[in-house]
Amino acid sequence: MTGRFGVLAAVVRSTVLRRLELAYLAFAFGEWSTWVAIIVYAYGRGGAAEAGIVVFIELAPSVVLAPAVSALGDRFPRDRVLLVTYAAQSAVMAATAVALAGGAAPVVVYPLAIVSATLVSLSRPLHSALMPEVVDSPDDLTAANVVSGMVESAGTLIGPLGAGLLIGLGGPAVVFAVAATADLLGCLAVVSAVRRRRALPLTGRATAEPATPRPERLRSALAELAGGIHAVLADARLRSVVLIATWATLLVGVMDVLYAVLAIDLLGLSGEGVGFVGAVGGFGAIVGSVAGLGLVGRERLGAVLAASAILYGVSIATIAVASGPALAAGLLVLAGIGLGLTYVGAQTLIHRLAGDDVMSRVFGLLQGLMMGASAVGGLAVPIVIGLVGNRAVFAVAGLSLPIVLALVGWTIIRGDRLDADRVVELRLLRAIPMLSPLSGPVLERLAAGLARTTVEAATVVVREGETGERFYVVATGALMVTVAGRPMRTLGPGDAFGEIALLRDVPRTATVTALEDAVLLGIDRAPFLEALGGQVRSRAIATGLADERLAADLAGS
Repeated sequence: MTGRFGVLAAVVRSTVLRRLELAYLAFAFGEWSTWVAIIVYAYGRGGAAEAGIVVFIELAPSVVLAPAVSALGDRFPRDRVLLVTYAAQSAVMAATAVALAGGAAPVVVYPLAIVSATLVSLSRPLHSALMPEVVDSPDDLTAANVVSGMVESAGTLIGPLGAGLLIGLGGPAVVFAVAATADLLGCLAVVSAVRRRRALPLTGRATAEPATPRPERLRSALAELAGGIHAVLADARLRSVVLIATWATLLVGVMDVLYAVLAIDLLGLSGEGVGFVGAVGGFGAIVGSVAGLGLVGRERLGAVLAASAILYGVSIATIAVASGPALAAGLLVLAGIGLGLTYVGAQTLIHRLAGDDVMSRVFGLLQGLMMGASAVGGLAVPIVIGLVGNRAVFAVAGLSLPIVLALVGWTIIRGDRLDADRVVELRLLRAIPMLSPLSGPVLERLAAGLARTTVEAATVVVREGETGERFYVVATGALMVTVAGRPMRTLGPGDAFGEIALLRDVPRTATVTALEDAVLLGIDRAPFLEALGGQVRSRAIATGLADERLAADLAGS
């Protein structure tokens, strides 16, 4: 575990990542605090029925807009698109605060809350899709997902807790005002992160495109939106992960309303108690996200995702028979732990399975599905309560997730059943910068076709001037790169070579000789070029690395 905390510390030391996570914390606080505030406002006006309807109406636009707007993250720099969404959130939350403070009618308050909730739904997929661009390795990415999970879970704690305190001080208007300020501070953090990130290598994502006729732009936009859907439908494991994450979020929408039922109707607390009950679940989610550190370095995550989702659902179901607030609080903590682990595991699996070229759209589609599910969950609560009562609704809701897992969970678990050597090979491939943006299925195809070669010390693997037909990854051992007989660099486990001849279709530009016995993994020209050909960022990284090595070799020769 020390090593895993070391990876986490290394990630947190990244200035860009740290500022992005601070902005995400401000976003998470704003999201959860205003969510509690508007539910308390609606519940006070019309009980669970109005609260459920408001939850549904607030989230419904996100089902369409989240996938559509997140597609911009696959066309433009994701950090800048993220900045715009944070700024818009701050402005709309401020307007909602003014409306509430001025005693505006619900016909004014609810539309503003809908716009605010819609804008909130756009930021999460952009933040998630940005993470692979600001970390250095697969383990760092898992650790970054843990950090994001901890931040989001902290939001589920401090958001409802802050809402409870602020509602007691001045009502929902104060909550929206503080949330707007928090999002504004988040904007400043993103601005500084964007400036810092300009010094990082280009990702290959275009920042502008030539003008095209309107019909072609429309067809192109529709094709881009379909890209995320196609990516999910094309991979059974990705479909299953998206479904599990979506259903877990349906339960989040259910619990948003059931927090009010539990606090006010079952525990006899006041409106402020809704925020405090939600904060208990948020505390559990923080613990679950921290437990996500155990996923660092793991290639097989399917069983962990299934187990955490079962913990989440069963804990909610058991509240139906809980006697007293202490047991209910303990079950809420367990549910939060399950939720935190589920989100970290699902996000990491999506990063592995979806290619970078569709990453924003896949997360946007997920966000749309999650918001739709949360909306349906909130709307279903008063209906189910009417059928089974205030207590049994917890059992009905919680047990639905294990049922979903029984239907689709085996797809993910079976995908984990890889031979030990294949797991090691996948980790090696995923750790190579030019290959890391590739989707899981593409990397698995490359791993399946690897040619494992053992070379003895002093063996020349590639010779300067000869035709190149293979890209190599060093599994074990050490090799020396020379140009015109001059030593240029030493290669070790995890390093790769041979891409220049394949990318540029030129003879080998250097000689590589084994310094000791080594094991190499080779990828033939055709599958290597095919894999990089469909991935913009992979090509950009590979081309940049080729230019850098050629310049270094020229300077040293």
